[in-house]
Amino acid sequence: MKKIIQRMLSPKKIKSTFTPSNDKMKVHLGSGEVDIKGFINIDARDMKHIHIVKNDLFLNEFVDETLEMIYMCHVLEHVSHKDVVEYLKHYYNKLKTDGILRLSVPDFDKIIQIYNASGKVCDSIKTALMGGQGYAYNYHYSVFNAQSLTSLLEEAGFKTIRVWNPKDEEEFNNVDWSSRKINYDFGKFEISLNIEAVK
Repeated sequence: MKKIIQRMLSPKKIKSTFTPSNDKMKVHLGSGEVDIKGFINIDARDMKHIHIVKNDLFLNEFVDETLEMIYMCHVLEHVSHKDVVEYLKHYYNKLKTDGILRLSVPDFDKIIQIYNASGKVCDSIKTALMGGQGYAYNYHYSVFNAQSLTSLLEEAGFKTIRVWNPKDEEEFNNVDWSSRKINYDFGKFEISLNIEAVK
């Protein structure tokens, strides 16, 4: 197992606390406080479960065509809309053939539904639209709906693009924003668009 990791990643870049469950290298990029078993957790904030601490969203620590999955939950919207395709192409290159880029992003169509249901109160959508803004990296620079994200993934080279459901994936169910709802006094609303792309 150590040899597999050394071929894929410079060992000085990763904390010794990580032990992959098998030879399928999976990355949780922008993992924040969420720790999903079997994933290499990468985040800008240094927490106990974070294996790689860095403040960019490129995966240059990894050799091309070595990752089984890249998972990003409410992270891609933190990339400038001008640079999204560049990042998606980068992730495409890091994945093995048949590897999966699994994404969850705020769904602009759902944000509009919340806005309308609120009686068009801007405060009801400002966090979902612009980020929590509680620390330096928590600002949104892109918006997506199913059509726009699918087009961007196709432009990056992905051929198979499909919706994924956290409820169908035991390790992802109820752990983060991919399945979380926002509660308002006017209702409870899903916020996420969950799309995965296969290389």
